[in-house]
Amino acid sequence: MTKEVFQICLDPTIIEMLRDKVNEQQNITINKKDGEQRAWDKICAIMDRLDDTVDYLNRIKLNTGRYSRSAFDFYDFLNNASVVVDCIKQLAKLFDVPDDKIKLSTNIFNQLGKDEQGTDERYFEYIRSLCSVHPIETSRHKRYQDNKFECSPYVMWNNELIGYDNDCDIYAVVYTNKDEDSFKRVKIYISQIFEYVKTRVEFVKDITDEIDQYQKAIIADFKQKTIKQESEFDTYIEYLKNLDKELNNRFGSERIYNFDYIIKLFELKLSNYENQHKMNLYLNALKYAINFEHNSMQNMSYEGFENNGLIYAKNNLETSLYIELHSPNSRSSERKKYSYNLEKIYYLSYDSGENNKEWAYTQLRDAHTFLEKYVTFQGAQSDFEHYALVQLALYFDCLENKCLLNKNIPNELKYRRSLLSNEEWKELVLYK
Repeated sequence: MTKEVFQICLDPTIIEMLRDKVNEQQNITINKKDGEQRAWDKICAIMDRLDDTVDYLNRIKLNTGRYSRSAFDFYDFLNNASVVVDCIKQLAKLFDVPDDKIKLSTNIFNQLGKDEQGTDERYFEYIRSLCSVHPIETSRHKRYQDNKFECSPYVMWNNELIGYDNDCDIYAVVYTNKDEDSFKRVKIYISQIFEYVKTRVEFVKDITDEIDQYQKAIIADFKQKTIKQESEFDTYIEYLKNLDKELNNRFGSERIYNFDYIIKLFELKLSNYENQHKMNLYLNALKYAINFEHNSMQNMSYEGFENNGLIYAKNNLETSLYIELHSPNSRSSERKKYSYNLEKIYYLSYDSGENNKEWAYTQLRDAHTFLEKYVTFQGAQSDFEHYALVQLALYFDCLENKCLLNKNIPNELKYRRSLLSNEEWKELVLYK
């Protein structure tokens, strides 16, 4: 038999599509359970292993002539192929994917064994045990063994080294521990090994389809659960708290934000009445945006004006009017000059420690020239009031600049201190 170099070609896009599907609705897949435990870590580990190991298997060249007696390249391939197969079986189990297609197949190796109950999976495990993981004692594959246990001293590439029955690519020399037998050769065909691995990788498509159905079922269930409207609560604060609860139920740790800051903002009593009218405009804008956020949570989608509140959306940017209002950013050159200050002022929004807060106030004082064009900090009391006034100033900075937030806030005095002229509005809307 002439020497042939072997190299498998697995389709990596199958694994890429799996990851894309898992991450498409990550808020749902992250909450999948493995018994009593969260399965997310295992799912991530499986995807990472599949990415790297499929790539590694595709780069391995077998029977290059480097190994003469013990085929270490083949051992390496078997072990890493087993990692891929085990990952796929685990993933199928996690998402309740029927796997009889790969578990009960017999058409690849055609090795049913002495009890006629053998499968491709069982024979692959026998080969791997014999060649790589249990060469000194392979004892758990009785249907393929010729004795209570078998030993394999080495596995050799069949490059015209045996002169009879010479049609395999590689063979395992096996000691059967029988007095009358010295050894046997287990013939192995690389095409069969490759086919076994390829069909298992192909099965990932079935898993991906099942994950898609799983996600859609969860989304459909959430859509059927109606989120209470503002009119069903005595106060707006109670309504916001219920939205926060619904947000947590639907998105869990994957939610981009929570309503804590907004709730505190609506509860805040400003110390200086001079800021109150401006704050009312900002709160009105938030209420307007929260209507769309309510729809988004109900419909489990950020797509479309009814869900994101963006008449003039930006391509390839997943956001919403509410998210833009939560952290106003005009991206103007003046605002960029104070980006470090604004980053550190965030310390005032939570219990960040005295040193951090002291530094935040230092940065706030350095940014007064910019911020006091819109608000006054005179008389401000609490840390949070100072922080809220900064956010208020940033909102009005947005309304003076061409930015995504400004073009999606209605041109009404309910949200603005003054109206834009028709020409100004047209120019703003056309800005990219």
